[in-house]
Amino acid sequence: MKKINKYIKYVAALALLPVMTACFTGIENTGRITDRDVARVKANKRTAEEALLDSVKPQTYGQWHKGKRFVVTSNDISLVLRPSADTLKGHTLTFAGQELQRDIDNIEKVVIVLSDTDRQYRYDTGKTLAELQPLSGYYAVPFLSDLDYVARVDSLLRGRTLYLRTSTRRDGSFETGLRYVPVTVESVTTGDAVYPFYVAFDQDGRHSGVMMSSPTSAVRNVTFDKLFSFSDIRSNYKHISNENWSLIVRGQVAVGMTKEECTLSLGAPQSVDRVPTHGGLLERWVYDNGVYLVFADGILERFRQ
Repeated sequence: MKKINKYIKYVAALALLPVMTACFTGIENTGRITDRDVARVKANKRTAEEALLDSVKPQTYGQWHKGKRFVVTSNDISLVLRPSADTLKGHTLTFAGQELQRDIDNIEKVVIVLSDTDRQYRYDTGKTLAELQPLSGYYAVPFLSDLDYVARVDSLLRGRTLYLRTSTRRDGSFETGLRYVPVTVESVTTGDAVYPFYVAFDQDGRHSGVMMSSPTSAVRNVTFDKLFSFSDIRSNYKHISNENWSLIVRGQVAVGMTKEECTLSLGAPQSVDRVPTHGGLLERWVYDNGVYLVFADGILERFRQ
């Protein structure tokens, strides 16, 4: 009798197995989050500043036409051109066409021909035409800035009033200035090999500017959204007193400021040390320029700036 009962339980378990499998499979399929789902959520959360330059992209090599102009951003381009030239930085080169060159494997690789008023230069891409066509200017030929791309960004930003998120300026040499203040963009011109744009602006009659990354640049630490805001940043911090906000704009701190206020003024610290004491928690923020801040329970107690 025990054997019969055991057999009945075994048969019942086998009968339930397909149902259970289908149930688990359904749950797994319903709950799975794909990379596309994540990308969609991120896209929906993009700010207006992040999305501004999405529609402005450099032409790919497949879209180049003869006569297309580029500015040389570094004399290092002499290392890759034939013949080499040591002083091409700042010169304008035009796209003069291409040549196909067979390599040892009998595969045709593209040689890009560029010219200025005096001579022609050749750049061996080491790529087939199919490999080269989807690449933008910088990745097709290094140390070149696409003047069409710069002009389109210029037309998008010129004349706009924006609010600065940064205190860094570059006008001949790096310097600092007020942050979170309104500026009017005067022009966007060619930057350098790392940051392809220079955004010149006017701030109460003072002319300065900042270097800016492209959304397609390898280095994207100073893209438009990290440098500028469309709206007055002060309106997001109405709880901060006018006295402290005046310090923040000038990149200064004072005893009694909160960690939020100090971060707005100086940015994030390079390192943070926390030390429990009998009176509470001490927190020491250290910056790479020798500045340090000491907080007691979240309030600035002392500092060196």
